[in-house]
Amino acid sequence: MRLINGNDFKMDNTCVAFGQFDGLHRGHRAVIDKLIEQKNKNLTSVMLSFDYNPTNIFGVNDVIYTEEEKQIILGENPPDVMISYPFTSEMAAMKAEVFIKDILVDQLGVKVVVAGENCRFGKDCSGNIETLKHYASIYGYDVICLETIKENEQTITSSIIREAFEEGFLDKANHLLGHIFKMLGEVVHGKAIGRTVGMPTANLGVPSNKLIPKHGVYATLSEIDGEVLQGLTNIGLRPSVDDHSYVTIETFLLDFSRSIYGKKITLDVHSYIRGVQKFKNIDEVKNQVDKDIESIRSYLNAIQ
Repeated sequence: MRLINGNDFKMDNTCVAFGQFDGLHRGHRAVIDKLIEQKNKNLTSVMLSFDYNPTNIFGVNDVIYTEEEKQIILGENPPDVMISYPFTSEMAAMKAEVFIKDILVDQLGVKVVVAGENCRFGKDCSGNIETLKHYASIYGYDVICLETIKENEQTITSSIIREAFEEGFLDKANHLLGHIFKMLGEVVHGKAIGRTVGMPTANLGVPSNKLIPKHGVYATLSEIDGEVLQGLTNIGLRPSVDDHSYVTIETFLLDFSRSIYGKKITLDVHSYIRGVQKFKNIDEVKNQVDKDIESIRSYLNAIQ
């Protein structure tokens, strides 16, 4: 898959799917799979992903996935090209027809647009699937419209997945995503308190606009340099060891002792174990962590 960051590109004979694709959930995957099918028409498949970064535009929600995480999740069957297009205030103010003409037609040379029936785009979300169909004959492209994907009669959207995370329903969120929730980040230095009691943790630094699951202890799998390791991950505050108000993402990697500072980790968040608790002392923390590790080993051994 070829990656393009920004809005400086020029292509021709393409099939395009566009949107934020936040979560790359089951509905998004249906659109992308249909997009990739168009390769047999000798078209280049392009996923135009709007990058809702707070450096581009203010007032946006935390994202389920960053642009880099989307690249990982696309996996072994990606489109030919993924464009991370900065969603700026100028982009938000662009009229629907201008988006179609200037970006889809003039810049991408689109021949086929793949979109869900409830797609919205353009200033004030004024553009929809009927807008795409209306301008198809004018600008010379075809439209493939897909029905929305539903779960229990409810359309799967990034919003309901975000709500599931906020309410602590990890299993529901993972089911709606169609894959295990991932967090990509770099291992950064922490206070090293865990190391003093024989439980060194990898502190994961993630972008400031990354959605964080409900605070608690989780069973996770971490991929480091191609190696997959079981772990116990604490997301949230650390009331037993300090009174800081900032959130940390700390993983105790089972049966692992190498230094990995500065390494990139992909963290798969599989199961919620318990909420954050405050203990009287470090010994109580260690006793509880030993119990957590037993539960986590049992769970992860069963699914690997």
